[in-house]
Amino acid sequence: MRVLQLIDSLDAGGAERMAVNIANLNAKEGITSFLCSTVKSGALEKIIDNNVNFFILGKSGKIDVKAFVRFFNYVKNHDIQIIHAHSTSVQLAVLTRLRYPHIKIVWHNHYGMSTKMRGLSLFKIKLLSKFINVSIAVSEELLNWSTQNLSIKHNYYLNNFPIFSTNLIAQTKLYGEFGNRVLLLANLRPIKNHIALIDAFIEAWTSFPRWTLHLVGNDFGDEYGRSVREYIVKNNLEDSVFVYGSRQDIPYILSQVNIGVIASKSEGLPLSLLEYGNASLPVIVTKVGQCEEVVGKDGIVINDVKTEMPQALKKLFASEGHDLKKMGSALKKNIDKHYSAQKFMQSLLPIYNVLVKAK
Repeated sequence: MRVLQLIDSLDAGGAERMAVNIANLNAKEGITSFLCSTVKSGALEKIIDNNVNFFILGKSGKIDVKAFVRFFNYVKNHDIQIIHAHSTSVQLAVLTRLRYPHIKIVWHNHYGMSTKMRGLSLFKIKLLSKFINVSIAVSEELLNWSTQNLSIKHNYYLNNFPIFSTNLIAQTKLYGEFGNRVLLLANLRPIKNHIALIDAFIEAWTSFPRWTLHLVGNDFGDEYGRSVREYIVKNNLEDSVFVYGSRQDIPYILSQVNIGVIASKSEGLPLSLLEYGNASLPVIVTKVGQCEEVVGKDGIVINDVKTEMPQALKKLFASEGHDLKKMGSALKKNIDKHYSAQKFMQSLLPIYNVLVKAK
């Protein structure tokens, strides 16, 4: 079996990490595994398994005919049977199937805001869906949306899963005191709601000034990233709120913090939540995507960051260390049971097998 994972970049985001993780696991399962980043490489290239055939297409812009032809030739020359496309890379996958109709397409939809699509965006994905064999959703909401709105016959909901690379050097030393650190692991994008979280942290921090907030995730150098940094300076929080940018030594970072948070306005199933749980951290999360299902009673789920996050933070800040560890340990047991790589592959491999056998 010859399967190619398709993703637009290897920046350290959730969809990108899943593309790399699946490519690595496929190789371990004996599948001839390929991974293509359509635009550029990124920090995640360091964790690609040596048995994965990796290449960067170098596509410039939405329409790059020369890049399309290079990709078509690569797929043909390597006899690719399945293109497992993640998020927006599905457009290139469909173009390839129009050229080679025998190729099967799996679309892995990681984007929680897909359910809000309207107008031209919805029209485009509906058109593309006619050429997609299988969709994989990372939340039940996305599964229902795909089933109801698209022309894809086979739709599945598969849980994300955390995998930590063991060969990364521990480099990132966090500021602040150990025992009093809160972490948001999320790229600097508006949907992740950093500024609302900072406001909530300020309200809780006035009663618990020893605590610090740590923001780890890719800063794209855009207006939003600048606004987050400027907001910290404007509120004189340089000694309490810290921005680190993209980091690879996530396990080491997680070992230095005491609470993990998600403040997102929308999500599918955030990989950061699974990573918090895998590290036995107590969590506070917004009620988006599959967050509530993952956390259950083993954490705090809130509806609104502005009104509920400050009290949730205060509650955990006031807790004894053993209470926090107890909450984190309960979440880890749930993650280990329901969100493992093994469980994911047990669901994915039969999908691949059916596609390869289909005419």
